[in-house]
Amino acid sequence: MGQETRTDERILTEAARWHARLGADDCTDSDRVELQRWLTRSPRHAAAYEVAESLSARLAEGSQVDDRLMAMADEAFAMGASDPEGALVRAPATRVRRWLVPASLAATIVVTFVGVRVSGYLTTSISSVTYVAPEQMRRDVTLSDGSTVQLDVDSEIRVTLSDRRRDIVLVNGRALFAVAKDAARPFVVSTGEAHTTALGTHFQVQREGQQVLVTLTEGVVAVTSDTGQRETLAPGEQISLTTDGQVHEKRAVDAQAVTSWSRGRLVFRDTPLGDALEEVNRYGTRKVRLGDPELAQLPVDGNFIAGETDLIVSAFAAVLPLRVVAGSAGEIILFRQYKADVP
Repeated sequence: MGQETRTDERILTEAARWHARLGADDCTDSDRVELQRWLTRSPRHAAAYEVAESLSARLAEGSQVDDRLMAMADEAFAMGASDPEGALVRAPATRVRRWLVPASLAATIVVTFVGVRVSGYLTTSISSVTYVAPEQMRRDVTLSDGSTVQLDVDSEIRVTLSDRRRDIVLVNGRALFAVAKDAARPFVVSTGEAHTTALGTHFQVQREGQQVLVTLTEGVVAVTSDTGQRETLAPGEQISLTTDGQVHEKRAVDAQAVTSWSRGRLVFRDTPLGDALEEVNRYGTRKVRLGDPELAQLPVDGNFIAGETDLIVSAFAAVLPLRVVAGSAGEIILFRQYKADVP
């Protein structure tokens, strides 16, 4: 059995147990809070819970549960739901019998899926769609809930929409989201263990390797992690973190400049030259690099058309001490220009 299959089976089992716990007579407010924490840890948790809920309803409408499954339920739910740290805790013996009917249904769900070792249950129960923007081409996507996504070049998202949640995984690149209001269905963008949740708002998420940037232009978003960290952003704020959910910095930014790529522009305002060239190279076929690393911190300003590499470099060279050299394979190399270099 592969690692992915074992992971799916574990999540399905946990989802079934949570579903059974929620239906128990002695379910407490604390149980419900812990369930919500478990659901928000990963889109896979929420999708598995949808499976458990759907199949439980279908089983409840069908034939009665037999003695064998009832015995399985007793055995399966001698262990309770996950605690806040994800470990399974043993339920008191007095509680077990009160779980029998929902537990039996949950046990049936686990037997059904684990017995056939389904590793792709997320796509069989809830449709998941992948959208890709290739290199040198942006892409606009309208989701079935009315939300819109602007994908930057060389970007990819995976979208899973259900009756309860709207989950988007940013696989790589950058995306600008305009979220349709739906208070009953949280809109969550995940990058590894970091999750950005919004209700009716406009924000950008960027992922480069293990680094993540979230910028808010309108509304409110909450950035959470599987480790329990939580930060709320106001318009004009940006947070940097890693895919393991560790927050590095929260700062005020010019959101219109940060998202200018979505309008086909590159707006720089006191931007370090090294960062500006990363943006220039994202859209230009002719790449630019620094021959002197110390030049990376020089500040640049301007409003340019994305892809116009030669014009942008000429503008930089007109105001900064730069010497432009044509390199091999058509690249442009920037060196520091000294007075002795000027004719």
